Amino acid sequence: ELRVLFARALKSGEVDMEVVGNLAASGLLMQLCDGAKAVTQIHNMVRDGEYLLHHSIHVSILAGLMGKWLRMPRAQRQKLIISGLIHDVGKLRISNDILNKAGRLTSTELKLVRRHAELGYEMLRYGQLREETDILMGVLQHHERNDGSGYPHGTKAAEINDFGRILAIADIYDAMAANRVYAKKKNPFEVFGVLSDDIMNGRLDTEYGVLYIRKICHALNGSWLKLSNGKWAKIVYIDDSRMSALPVVQTPDGEFLDLNNTSGVKITALLNSQELHDES
Repeated sequence: ELRVLFARALKSGEVDMEVVGNLAASGLLMQLCDGAKAVTQIHNMVRDGEYLLHHSIHVSILAGLMGKWLRMPRAQRQKLIISGLIHDVGKLRISNDILNKAGRLTSTELKLVRRHAELGYEMLRYGQLREETDILMGVLQHHERNDGSGYPHGTKAAEINDFGRILAIADIYDAMAANRVYAKKKNPFEVFGVLSDDIMNGRLDTEYGVLYIRKICHALNGSWLKLSNGKWAKIVYIDDSRMSALPVVQTPDGEFLDLNNTSGVKITALLNSQELHDES
């Protein structure tokens, strides 16, 4: 449905908000926004050249989870999910040759890519969303940073809408969880390291960033990992008081490993149920 929606938006320059609203309110999407197992799926899903579609859905799911953790009223949470679904709609106006370029972008290409938030905002601001400030600001400001280092306007913390702050975190997380033309996907704990660095250096919102990492850590307890030594292991404990902490894991033969203090052993992947079955 989102593929059809984006194709129509590319031709008409407008987004059918009735379809977006139905997607956001659909039982399946709301169910995913209630289930932390979606985090594992996000790391393992094959995106098959349709990065924008998958990324848009994943960001909306992660935003929906944040809305749940923040105990947002259902109507506000649904608006956050909508903002996540369409946060990158401006990329429809940028050539796939540029978006999927494997090498370094030229300065001209980089400037164009960095316009996508503004392009998306312009597609939406005079349509059915013209009164929905939070949704529009989520689209416009998801690349802004609290210290003013973001784009498109270098907006600082006091002027960044809450939706923009939340989507900034979800956008970074999902982007790093995927294989992209210029970077290999990272496991959750590698992403936590990047997020915590941005939080500590004042780029991302502290309240939302710390909550996000803590809640994802809770969600990952009990998940299975593949390790660089060829073993697979279950997460049994994560010290969520440290944003960049690695987990304590237990192997099927009963061995416990604290990956914070185990040199030479790294996490190579999260395992979903099918992969776990294959490994066993």
